[in-house]
Amino acid sequence: MSDISEVTRRPRHLLDEIPLPDGDVYIKRKIFAKKKVGVCDRTVRRMNFPTAYFGGVAYVKQRASLQILAEQATRKNQPPKRRAR
Repeated sequence: MSDISEVTRRPRHLLDEIPLPDGDVYIKRKIFAKKKVGVCDRTVRRMNFPTAYFGGVAYVKQRASLQILAEQATRKNQPPKRRAR
C-alpha cells in the first residue's frame, strides 16, 4: 500500500482562484459576486457572465466578467442614445 502521508493538499483559500496563462484568473462565482461585485450569487447568474464548471463548482473569468459589468453600467440621468433617422 502507498503511504498517504506523502500526499500534500493545497490550502482551501488557494482553491478559490485558478490562474490562467493569459494573466486572467478563474474565480469562484460566489466569491466574485460577494467580494468583487457586492451582490448575491443569484444576481450574478442572471447577468450571464461566461462560466466554467470545475468539479461541480462554478467559476467565472474575473477580468472578462468585470469588463462585461463595466459595459453595462450607465450614468444616472443620462439620456439614452438617439437613433439615426
